Amino acid sequence: MRNVALCFVLVLCGARVPLLAEEQRFQVKHDHGFRSCRGELIFREDEVEYVTSHKKDARTWKYLDIQQLGLLGDRKVAVVTYEDRKLQFGKDKVFNFELTEGSLSPLLWKTLQARLTKPLVSAVIPQVQTPRYLLPVKHQHALGGCQGSLEIGEHEVIYKTSQASDSRIWRYDHLSSIGSTGPYQLRLTSMERTNGELGGDKNFIFDLKRRLDSEVYDFLWKKVNAANAHLR
Repeated sequence: MRNVALCFVLVLCGARVPLLAEEQRFQVKHDHGFRSCRGELIFREDEVEYVTSHKKDARTWKYLDIQQLGLLGDRKVAVVTYEDRKLQFGKDKVFNFELTEGSLSPLLWKTLQARLTKPLVSAVIPQVQTPRYLLPVKHQHALGGCQGSLEIGEHEVIYKTSQASDSRIWRYDHLSSIGSTGPYQLRLTSMERTNGELGGDKNFIFDLKRRLDSEVYDFLWKKVNAANAHLR
């Protein structure tokens, strides 16, 4: 009987451990633009909560109520809500957080991918399979740009650069389209709204350091269009 009781306790403990392990807490600073407040950002199984003494900014979001979430580097998180910013003509309200301790890990990326109902924006890059194609590139910014590589795999595209906040990982169903104006340019249009854009897409324009092989472009085109075939 003691063995049966012990097994019962172990089963109960085993059932609880994953839930406790999946809750992740971070000490953060919430940027108001001119000022900030501090608190704790908590990722739970069914919600994200910002706990702070600044009650006006305290929030709890169900994953369904998050329009988009961004891991914008190893210390920055953006939560795009469905709240209107009345002084900005209905632009969606974005909560920007910066970790004051620790850093974001690929484990959080994996957890959020399974819980969010809309595309996750991530500069936190997890370990994935060896890419099928590797393209050395420069990502064009409004002013200047940064250099890195595009890793094109079976399930995702990754842009890696030493400018960490500019790195990205996209699943094919998180890209709305691709395009090119010539053999040395590639456009990836992602469903990214972490700056609260009124539109729903963001273009990433890459200058290629080698001529774009038609095999690579066809592979990308088929992957993106197959992932979004249900919309056509």
